[in-house]
Amino acid sequence: MRHITDAALLAGLDAGKPQLAAVTAAVTAGDVPAALAVLRGHLAGRREPAPALDTVRWASHVAGTDAAARVIATADGLLTGRIDFTDPAHGKSGLYGYHYLYWAQPLVHAAALTGDERYVRRFAGIVDAWYASRDHVRGEWPGLHPVWYTLGVAGRSQVLIQALRVLGTSVALPDGTWLSIVKTLLGGARWLAEEHDTFRHGNWQLTGCSVLAQIAAFLPEFAESAGWAEVARARLDEHLELDVYADGGHYERTPSYHTMCLGSLQIAAVVGEQYLGWDLAAHPRFAAMHDWLLSLTAPPGWVPPFNDSHQVWSGEHLLRGHYLLGRPAYKELAQRTLSAERIREVLAWLPARPGRGAPADEFAAAPAARPPAGSTLLPQSKFAVLRAEGGDTIDADSLYATVNCGPFIEHELESHSHLTAVDLLLCGYGEPLAWEAGGPDSYDDPRYHSWYRSTRAHNTVTLPDQDMAEDHDAEVEVFAALPPADVLVAVHTGHGTPHRRTVIFIRPGAAGAGYWLVTDELEGAGPFQWLLHAPRPWTPSGTHRHGYHTARGPGLLVLPTAPHRVHEVRTSEGPCTVPDPATGGSAPGTLHGLAFGYDAGSAAAVVLAPFRETPPPVTVTTDGRDVLVRTAQTTDRIGPGRLVRVGAEGVRGAALWQGDRLEHEGRLLLAGRGITSAGLTRTADRLTVTAECRARTTLTVGEPSARQVRLGGVILPEATHDAGGDPVRVVLPAAGRWTVDIERNR
Repeated sequence: MRHITDAALLAGLDAGKPQLAAVTAAVTAGDVPAALAVLRGHLAGRREPAPALDTVRWASHVAGTDAAARVIATADGLLTGRIDFTDPAHGKSGLYGYHYLYWAQPLVHAAALTGDERYVRRFAGIVDAWYASRDHVRGEWPGLHPVWYTLGVAGRSQVLIQALRVLGTSVALPDGTWLSIVKTLLGGARWLAEEHDTFRHGNWQLTGCSVLAQIAAFLPEFAESAGWAEVARARLDEHLELDVYADGGHYERTPSYHTMCLGSLQIAAVVGEQYLGWDLAAHPRFAAMHDWLLSLTAPPGWVPPFNDSHQVWSGEHLLRGHYLLGRPAYKELAQRTLSAERIREVLAWLPARPGRGAPADEFAAAPAARPPAGSTLLPQSKFAVLRAEGGDTIDADSLYATVNCGPFIEHELESHSHLTAVDLLLCGYGEPLAWEAGGPDSYDDPRYHSWYRSTRAHNTVTLPDQDMAEDHDAEVEVFAALPPADVLVAVHTGHGTPHRRTVIFIRPGAAGAGYWLVTDELEGAGPFQWLLHAPRPWTPSGTHRHGYHTARGPGLLVLPTAPHRVHEVRTSEGPCTVPDPATGGSAPGTLHGLAFGYDAGSAAAVVLAPFRETPPPVTVTTDGRDVLVRTAQTTDRIGPGRLVRVGAEGVRGAALWQGDRLEHEGRLLLAGRGITSAGLTRTADRLTVTAECRARTTLTVGEPSARQVRLGGVILPEATHDAGGDPVRVVLPAAGRWTVDIERNR
């Protein structure tokens, strides 16, 4: 597989295939050069099978567009310059990436767009240089060869499949280079099939077996291709079962590695459907991976960069998901976040599905629908998503939060998990408000361990001069998504002692402004720091002791509820990347840290109030164990397991997530044995309660002026309430989530 002779390559062909009869005849006659020439002519002359992502098809659609011009400009920049595949100056990780050859792929694309032989000759020179040096390169990762390891073989093979498709007919591609490409693909497939004979967790094997399927589909002339396809399908099925959580998240819990694996599965699904007789997309976790991405996508269209993730924009991934699955919510997000030109370009890479029309036509004719609104807990991958969205449209300015509650995950080389738990990222007004470092541009970055992976680069709590332990998987004790507020309570022991974080998201709306209250308790710990980072600098608020806000909006106003317990405040800076809507990628940024120091035995409770331009008029005080948050419209009283929002006309909303009875100023709001959480909203003519219960129970609602009561939209008999002023009592018939709607007398 590493050094394939011409005769051995020909011996690997399936001599029984009729289309190879002329090749077989030349081999039988002992004329190896003639056999290779006939084989090249055969591969160059066929239209099918084509790569799943076909450069020839793409070029025919985008020629003359701005996208084509950008590719050609990139390729022009590659026409000159030194090529050295053994130079350690590429960096410890960079040397491995250099051997993927992705950086040279624009030459192939430009050749498809223009037919200019300069691009062909330059690419041929690169392949020749790589082929000549591949036995001499030495890497610095112990036990990992820069050429013969999964990502290197897979990445390079994808580039060479495209090159064989585009350049195989060009007289500017020497026969020797063409032969090196074919041998590299044959050897790579053999290596991948042998290397991945049993299941292993992680993105390496999944990606490698996707490429193994692509080689099997593209080169069915080789007798081993059916065996390659069998190995690839077996491993991919195993990854969908064991490497994808039931909620759709990828095992490594890192959004950019999730989309890397999702993209690999999408390509495998395309080639499987086109050429291998597969229906990989029918596996329920294939769709779940797309739904997971949709669940985590913030209103502007990106996903927070948890762990080693780079910036992920979801539109293109879900556009390809729509091509395969046809789900209306994927189309809606793609249309909302991608230009019409970009949608056409992405779809231009893809073939028409069997029995279907052109992908762009199919997309245009398909229905679209907004994704399911509301907050969600992804219980296996362990991310909590708290949203403020509603109505028939999604507002890109909506408030959004995500909390990482999951474990440290192992890897074949180095883990992509960071030393953090219950870290929080916030978004509002179309921009990140509370942010984290994510992954570096290169794992060679000297700050990778000291900054990017460290606890101090995350929005959580940390002990002095200590990183969190790897054993930091959090238990989610409460997740309640209620109309007035969302509540998450999670606890972990990564500091050696229980750390319990409560995040309460008070929803914005007619009843008042939205904000977050974050409370942290460390049982038995010494002094600790409460950390928050933003992409903008911090400045003292001037109106609240130890209050801070970002220097400009969109931003956050940060108010500790008990400022007398804060014994020090520190600010810091570190590198990060931030979303770049102009490019659909990321841009370098500075992460501005704010740290509140708390003494042993203290609890940290901090209000985070978002603003578009200027900090809002918010005051925070305490009353015993209760926190009182006052805005221009409302006063919120937040205590252990409960929230009551009061306006000028009385109670506007309330929430309960601990206990089974909620009162305000001696008056019953709601009660029910077996209630795990409940939320109440009140207007002048209506009161609505959403309740979760463990079993059949009677819900009592302190509403003396009820005129009509509905349970789950069904009008209940008059006997369920008393117009004389008694509370409303409604039987919730079984465990589950119920909505009680009470029309009030005015």
